[in-house]
Amino acid sequence: MFIIGNPGSAKSTIWKVLAKTMTSIGHTTVYDIIDPKAVSADELYGCMNPKTKEWKDGVLSVMMRDMNKNNPPYKPTHKYKWVILDGDVDPEWIESLNTVMDDNKVLTLVS
Repeated sequence: MFIIGNPGSAKSTIWKVLAKTMTSIGHTTVYDIIDPKAVSADELYGCMNPKTKEWKDGVLSVMMRDMNKNNPPYKPTHKYKWVILDGDVDPEWIESLNTVMDDNKVLTLVS
């Protein structure tokens, strides 16, 4: 889901209120936030070292793996786990995100 608008138009407030509301009705919601323009595409998604063929996880891989674990603050009772990409909509990172999503819009990372 995208929340798009001008700076100062309460986009962050909208998702925070939604998370708080979901938690208040018993659907605990946790989230991690990243500005995708603050890191390179390799740092965001992960990359393969061409010489050693070793995979290095990106920020999204680490966030999703941590959310999948049963360690605090991501307890198994949490029903909703969100990764918030908070930053300017940039055609470059949107297109790179689109390339790692399959036809069903499921994020498919090499790792």
